[in-house]
Amino acid sequence: MKRIYTAESVTSGHPDKLADLIADSILDECLSQDSESRVACEVMLSYDKCILAGEIVKQIKNLIFSKINNLTLSYILLNKLHHLY
Repeated sequence: MKRIYTAESVTSGHPDKLADLIADSILDECLSQDSESRVACEVMLSYDKCILAGEIVKQIKNLIFSKINNLTLSYILLNKLHHLY
């Protein structure tokens, strides 16, 4: 049987890349506070919306998703501005 392999590739700044970066940032924050964390996180982006969905099993007292999200997006924006000048 012949196998066909496929791969998705999107350009820099594509919403999929931004969503992955936000999800990775949430995972990193959880693991930095509790190395036994189990994280299943999905991020969905649309024009002016960011929806976080999933399940996180952790021993962390205070995890503020909006702060992680905003810091990640600010980091991306600052990097883009830095490359312009």
